Amino acid sequence: MTLLIVLPGREDEAHRLAADLQAVDRAIEAQIWPVIGDPEEIEMVVASRHPRGLLGSFPNLRLVAAFGAGVEHLLGDPDLPERVDVVRTVDPELANGMAEYVVTAVGNRRRETEVYSHDQRLGKWEPQIYVLPGTVVVLGMGQMGSAVAGALRAVGHRVIGWSGSGRCASGVECISGRSALNEVLPIADVVVCLLPLTADTEGILDRDLFSSMKKGSLVVNVGRGGHLLEDDLIAALADGRPGHAVLDVFREEPLPANHPFWKHPAITVTPHVAALTDPRGAAECIAENWRRLQTGEPFLDLVDRGRGY
Repeated sequence: MTLLIVLPGREDEAHRLAADLQAVDRAIEAQIWPVIGDPEEIEMVVASRHPRGLLGSFPNLRLVAAFGAGVEHLLGDPDLPERVDVVRTVDPELANGMAEYVVTAVGNRRRETEVYSHDQRLGKWEPQIYVLPGTVVVLGMGQMGSAVAGALRAVGHRVIGWSGSGRCASGVECISGRSALNEVLPIADVVVCLLPLTADTEGILDRDLFSSMKKGSLVVNVGRGGHLLEDDLIAALADGRPGHAVLDVFREEPLPANHPFWKHPAITVTPHVAALTDPRGAAECIAENWRRLQTGEPFLDLVDRGRGY
């Protein structure tokens, strides 16, 4: 029985992950794509942006683990057999990194820290009065959204969590349904998108949502690039709803050099670095699901293929 690691263009990470898996459980025999060996021996695949057609070529494949929280690249593969279960790989550091990124983005905007960077270059001492913590709407209350909500609450923000499934985190006001979301958008100082990418959430950051937001508010997209309608955002920023956008994920990555987001004064771009998967933490999650595959126990972070997350 073999576990196959498929991380195209990320061979160093793949080799490190294989070594970390061995450190966690020496019984795990891991191959690194494109080396496959006997296709009939492969029961589990760990993948990120795998080649199309690959997953359908293993007759005894039983489990695929996404290397990270996103699973749309797996669920969107028509060659993924129906018999195969899909799991996410979410280590605690991934959620902590996401929380740190969002709290920093919100804090930088609230305190206007870019002003001080400019003033420092001029040798200018001019304290600014910053606004107190406000209301943040977090779209998506999975593991990432819950971590972000908790971190924002810890620094004084009122947090309202919106979830299509009704999932909620302790101490967070939770709502569901589009009408409920429309009711809270006008009072939100910040909207953070951490939704899974599904047919229902594709393009949710659109003209209608932006028009309901408060003047001068902030939108942070750390979900998926497909959540955002880019032209709608540019038009909305011109109207001041929102007043600024922090974007870490994009429909096309890397973001093309001629993309208007790069030089837009009301957009902050980061290159998909909000939360990075720690190979050692990921190895522990993967090794545990490998063990459960052998024993028949329920998998960790199992994806509902019907819902898309």
